[in-house]
Amino acid sequence: MTLQEEACRYALLRRITPALRHHMAGEFQPIGMMAALLERRSQHASPDLASLRDNCSALGTLSRKAANACGELMVWLAPPPLASQNASEGLNECVNLLSTSLRFNGIALSSQAPELGAQVSTSALRNVLTATILVLSDAAAQPANLQVSASEQGTQVLMELSLAPMASPADMHSGQDYRALSWDDLLALAEAEAVGLTRTAQGARLTFAVLSNP
Repeated sequence: MTLQEEACRYALLRRITPALRHHMAGEFQPIGMMAALLERRSQHASPDLASLRDNCSALGTLSRKAANACGELMVWLAPPPLASQNASEGLNECVNLLSTSLRFNGIALSSQAPELGAQVSTSALRNVLTATILVLSDAAAQPANLQVSASEQGTQVLMELSLAPMASPADMHSGQDYRALSWDDLLALAEAEAVGLTRTAQGARLTFAVLSNP
């Protein structure tokens, strides 16, 4: 691992930590609401025991769901070495992770892609696509729309990122908690993950090797 690649991986982790924390907190919100409901119902003079049992069962289900979701988020940037995932699902995961935090900085992030059947490297997709989104958003001089599209072309999945100024600009705030990611950082990371990377007039183009198809 080169120093540039290692620096990029660390900077990427620092940059997405607030988003990971936000999503983890969101997983526990319904548990808190259900616990408060249980507390109120248990204080009734004649509590409905059947309803309380149903609520307890629902609380257990929510807890297991939250534990699983948080476990997945904890290893989001460090999946098993040979892990793969559906390209469309992985793309949507990256967009969903970053869209809220980028919106506060004046960047409207969205995806436009058909359902793809191709499987790609989880590590390559999560690291390089996420880093590319941050590099482009960091370079935006004004509020903008950042759209990610994807298509399957033979043995590759092509993802194109296009940055365009907003028609009705929103407020833009500098809210990043760590340093900006540079294009050189991104090049080092893409090379390490064997992802094709090209800078375009609108943004960037990424090519991921297809590992398998259904």
